[in-house]
Amino acid sequence: MSSSKNIFYITVILTVIVCLCTEQVEGRRTILKGRRALTRTYYYDSALPAWITVILIALAEVIFGGVLYLILKKVVIDPPMTGSYAVQNY
Repeated sequence: MSSSKNIFYITVILTVIVCLCTEQVEGRRTILKGRRALTRTYYYDSALPAWITVILIALAEVIFGGVLYLILKKVVIDPPMTGSYAVQNY
């Protein structure tokens, strides 16, 4: 149970880090001049180029698909069949 908690926490932390790296950074600064407030907005490019983001998402999908395949194979395909029938001799 603790390993699933650790995996959950690692996933959450990695999700937060990816969100911080991929979103555009927006900085606002308000300059007060008398009664009038001027708002300047600065937009910065992402820390990662778009092609790196595409590659990271593709790798994440491949890894997620592989893990899901292994889980489903272990749970659905590999368990031994237990028959609920009995052979009758006549």
